[in-house]
Amino acid sequence: MQFFRLPASLLAVILYLLPACTQQGAAPDPKETPQSRMAVSGGGEIAARPFPIDTFYTLLVAEVAGNREHYDVALLNYYRQAAQTRDPGVAARATRIARFLNARRMALRSAQLWAELEPENAEAQLAATAELTLAGELDTALTHAEKALALGGDAPLQSLAATAVNNRTIAEKLLPEFRRMAQQYPDNNEAALAHAMMLRATEQYPQALAIVRQVQEQDPDLLDALLLETHLLVDQGERTEAVQLLEKLVSIYPRESRLRLQYARLLIREDLSLAKEQFAELVKLHPNDGNMILSLALIRYETGDLDAAKPLFERLLVLRQHESAAHFYLGSIAEDKNDASTAITHYRQVQPGNDYVEAISRGTRLLASAGELQHNRDWFTELRRRHPDQSEHFYLMEVQLLSKHEEYQQALKLADRALEKHSDSGRLLYVQALLNEQLGNVTAFERGMRQLLERDPDNATVLNALGYKLSEDEDRLDEALALISKALELRPDDASIIDSMGWIQYRLGNHSEAVKYLQDAMEKMPNHEIAAHLGEVLWVQGNRERAMEIWQQGLQINPQSKIIPAAMKRLQINESLEQHASES
Repeated sequence: MQFFRLPASLLAVILYLLPACTQQGAAPDPKETPQSRMAVSGGGEIAARPFPIDTFYTLLVAEVAGNREHYDVALLNYYRQAAQTRDPGVAARATRIARFLNARRMALRSAQLWAELEPENAEAQLAATAELTLAGELDTALTHAEKALALGGDAPLQSLAATAVNNRTIAEKLLPEFRRMAQQYPDNNEAALAHAMMLRATEQYPQALAIVRQVQEQDPDLLDALLLETHLLVDQGERTEAVQLLEKLVSIYPRESRLRLQYARLLIREDLSLAKEQFAELVKLHPNDGNMILSLALIRYETGDLDAAKPLFERLLVLRQHESAAHFYLGSIAEDKNDASTAITHYRQVQPGNDYVEAISRGTRLLASAGELQHNRDWFTELRRRHPDQSEHFYLMEVQLLSKHEEYQQALKLADRALEKHSDSGRLLYVQALLNEQLGNVTAFERGMRQLLERDPDNATVLNALGYKLSEDEDRLDEALALISKALELRPDDASIIDSMGWIQYRLGNHSEAVKYLQDAMEKMPNHEIAAHLGEVLWVQGNRERAMEIWQQGLQINPQSKIIPAAMKRLQINESLEQHASES
């Protein structure tokens, strides 16, 4: 942004005040100041009026700051003087600087002041329209847009409409205003397309499409109309027609990125290979556009072309765009190639966002698999220090990771330590209880579950877990049945609770009832543990062929299951499942 040319009003003040400044520094009396007029670049004229000496120096400092690229100082001075002097030239200057610096609050207030001071200035009305649109004040923005149109300006009505289309209530409220403006300016394609956009937002697709095609008759090469037509075709379920139209348009306008991007996006669902070609063309057209590069990289990644995806993700790191996504997928590619060290390095550089937790999960899992437990502890300690509000979550992740690798004693110690800091955490208390159960400390397990039920008597998960554990004790079967029954009342379609009910019925000797529950649970959620239970009950009933089939099914679901072999051993079954499978 250049600051070399002073606004005409300020230049007039400088010309007026400079002689006075050579005197004894006293500010001239405004009453004694003659009115003058001076030419403004562009052919117009503007009335110059004097400013107090303090204002003059403040604006002069602003211009000097601008020339030295201290734009924040320039903006602050102009912004304050615009409000103080209410001079339209100063307000305009403040607006332009604020918009250049993307200082939205100052830009909004300056633009509104400028539009108020110069109601017949189309540029002022357009500036106010744009800033009010960005601020979401759409009603007021429309008022200024209409003033700009009346003054012969080209109001950004499509941008205004685009802000409203994602909110059905707002779209319905503003639709009559857009319709009225489209009728008032029948030759204005901007107004017509904005009206069509609002009709689309309220799902009046045929009416919107009719307007778009009418605009195309007036201007066949208007890309906004062509793009909107493709969106409307998709809205009406005519995806094939939209794809065919875009294919034709891309061939006519090969360098129009908006058309090609819409075409590529539609092809993602229709033809991934062709979509990849289109994104490759887009990257050629925009070699430094991170969005295009990321889209092409993701398609290549999803189609398994990792070698082609990798340099694209690396390119994003060079451009410093979408760096977290690039690190995440480069980590995933390295992991796929069994390069754990490189994968961990990338995962550790993923920043908070969509892939953050997954990157941590993958990275710490790789470290645990390599036996690097101390590195994991250091990583989780760093995470808890960096994100104290997420401390409980990271404790849980670390505990669960240790449990997965059967480091139960260390996991329990960590859960104990975590509960010292998060004593109100029901999740940590639940995990601690499960670890105690895993380590054979049934008393501590039950104590933890009872504490949870004191806090939340209707917690079906806890009721089920405690009831299932108590079902192992012959003397507490009735107590177990009561707990599981209450859990089932609370969640009658939960397969894990239905499984528990089937198991307690079996423990009570009600085999037929047990089979009904267990078959229902297996249908709802095929699972190796449910298969172990159902197979055992069927075996005891004498339906051994079916029992073997169910166990085989369970092992297909989880070949590493320890529960099914344990059930067979308990029943002293010597027949191998492999032999049974081959005979079947």
